[in-house]
Amino acid sequence: MPDSPEKDPSGEPVGAEVPVGDDRPSERIDRGIADFVRRAVSAGVGAASRSKEDILRVASTEVKTWLDHMNFSEEITKALANMVIEVKTEIRFRPSDSGKLAPQATNEVKMRNSDS
Repeated sequence: MPDSPEKDPSGEPVGAEVPVGDDRPSERIDRGIADFVRRAVSAGVGAASRSKEDILRVASTEVKTWLDHMNFSEEITKALANMVIEVKTEIRFRPSDSGKLAPQATNEVKMRNSDS
């Protein structure tokens, strides 16, 4: 009995060339699914990138509009109007080693709301 060539599970001889136009149906389905998944992932990534850019553009426009309409001097005036700043400073003049008077200062600063 002559030696028959080895065959793979599909029955094709191992090492046999398959003509280009003669794809097996399972290989065509596998390639089709892989191509579909690749395109779907690519479309999803592209959509996510565009969505991120759109969200950032809208958010930056809103923040810019808010800052353009804010009156900072008025807001600072409101904040300071409700605040009490108490400053206590003591300055003592003491003679130094050279015989001249040298100032010695101590201070204490307290801040609180005027409502308290």
